[in-house]
Amino acid sequence: MAKGSHKAEVSAPEFYEETVSIPEQQEEEVRLAAYYLWESKGKEHGSDVEDWVEAEELVKY
Repeated sequence: MAKGSHKAEVSAPEFYEETVSIPEQQEEEVRLAAYYLWESKGKEHGSDVEDWVEAEELVKY
């Protein structure tokens, strides 16, 4: 092999990981907001869809 022909392994820039994880971060924020809404309403079952929609509005991603 010729001298200097080794290709250095190039990894993705550090910001790439953050960019990729934005949807996951947004979903986690909605999930937490929905949980806290459910908890604040007395933890009654049956309002999960409404709580999720309200949480999405609050987070506004």
